[in-house]
Amino acid sequence: MDISYSELPDTPAQRVLARRFIWRASWPVALLCGLPILIVIDSLLDPWMKASARPAAFSGIVTCCMLALVAVARARHQLAELREAGGVLSEAMISSAPARDFTSPLDPISTFDLCADRLSSIGMAETLGYARPAAFRHNPFTGRITIGRVRPFWYEGALRITVEQHGSGLTRVHVQRRPGLTRLALQLGQGLALVDKVCAELERALHTRRASMDAAVRTRELERSALQARLHAMQAQVEPHFLYNTLANLKYLIRTDAERAQTMVDHLVGYLQAALPDMRTESSTVGREIELAEHYLSLMQIRMGERLRFGIEVDPALLDCPVPPAMLVSLVENAVKHGLERAARPGTIVVACRGAERWIELSVRDDGAGLGEAAAGDGVGLANIHQRLQLLYGPAAALRVEPGAHGGVLATLRIPRKEPV
Repeated sequence: MDISYSELPDTPAQRVLARRFIWRASWPVALLCGLPILIVIDSLLDPWMKASARPAAFSGIVTCCMLALVAVARARHQLAELREAGGVLSEAMISSAPARDFTSPLDPISTFDLCADRLSSIGMAETLGYARPAAFRHNPFTGRITIGRVRPFWYEGALRITVEQHGSGLTRVHVQRRPGLTRLALQLGQGLALVDKVCAELERALHTRRASMDAAVRTRELERSALQARLHAMQAQVEPHFLYNTLANLKYLIRTDAERAQTMVDHLVGYLQAALPDMRTESSTVGREIELAEHYLSLMQIRMGERLRFGIEVDPALLDCPVPPAMLVSLVENAVKHGLERAARPGTIVVACRGAERWIELSVRDDGAGLGEAAAGDGVGLANIHQRLQLLYGPAAALRVEPGAHGGVLATLRIPRKEPV
């Protein structure tokens, strides 16, 4: 059979691809379409064939040759159209199963879920040119998704998308066209165009999802930065209001009682060593907060004398548990200022800490003036704690202020047993 390739590009590589395309276009049609026709013609002409000396296969051979010539003519016409359009042949264009790979910015599970959601949508069927919703099948265990015009997929062909993870940790998406029985006559570039279209849609969807996730992360980081700024501003309000009074008292004791003045200096240094780092950190521990409260109460005891007694009750196993800084000492300061200082009698303050598997409870109990007087504070202490708890833990934390069992006030701070946000 003499075939002219005058319509093909002049490069040797293009000529080789053109011949390969024509060959692939002709023999499946001649073979698989010619055999059924051979059987039909042989059954119709069986009496005539028996009466003649011609072999029975003659009609089938002629039929196969005619079909092959038709397929060759069709392939040559497609090549001519490609050249007129300025196209260039490639192996992927003439392949019956063209494929493309790309890397997903998401993990395999998220990639598979997003691909399955996008491929099963009506919009994808319209993108692929289907007149009705596409036939769809997916298996999350194998990471494979199959989409086609109709079922069964082996009849008309389909697109298979495979999601897998490489050893380097990258997620690879493999898109391949699977030919069917009705697609034996090769289409020049149509299968590759479908593959490219699906790859473009999936890549766009995956990168859009990644961009939205990155934007959400950036938004959370900005919110976290704003939150920390607010927390630092609130923590800065929890300064030792008693500091000036303590220094004035220390100045008096230096002249009158050097021993008590030395004791006050020791406790003041201990208090500042525990308090100043808390003003710059986002989290403290039960041990540090108890130490801070103890130094504070010791200083106030020197100032108030016999009017103040205090006790510390804490489980040693809880000393390393994280808690927000400067909250406990605010409750202690509130108890001294609004409980004992307003009372005309000596009083006792008990600082306690207990915990369970999921929460920690810090409490300050006094037997001073009671809730009515305690509630008449300047609004900085308890309001500050309420706001910080909401910012750090939301509804998972609570501050409860109630009358004590034997008078005075019981303030209880319950927080989740975890790091603050």
